[in-house]
Amino acid sequence: MKLAKPRRPRSRSLDDALLPLVNVVFLLMVFFLSAGRFGAATPVTGTPQSQRAESGTAAPRVLELRSGGLLAMQGELFGDAELAGRCLNWLGSPLDVRAAGDVPAERVLRLLAILRGAGLRDVRLLTVKEAR
Repeated sequence: MKLAKPRRPRSRSLDDALLPLVNVVFLLMVFFLSAGRFGAATPVTGTPQSQRAESGTAAPRVLELRSGGLLAMQGELFGDAELAGRCLNWLGSPLDVRAAGDVPAERVLRLLAILRGAGLRDVRLLTVKEAR
């Protein structure tokens, strides 16, 4: 009886070794894509909730920069001339600046420079997409 010499198992190629890794990466990609939120983001309406307000500190004031360049706070419209005087009352409290989506960047930067020059340090910039 003649026994055949056993063959050496075929060595795995690099492609065979990478196949499980590719499968895992693909499954992770599918998972994160399906776990994400589908659809457009909801527009910002009303006063944004601040984390500082939840932590027990003072709720930030909201200064709106409207598309015409006017400023508004709590429904009252005013311009840059009145802004410097009002900033004195806001020292030490947080301020949220909410800019409309169609306001030019130069206007936003000019407003932030005025606020910085008045001594306000706790300022957050919020942007709002323009309505379609």
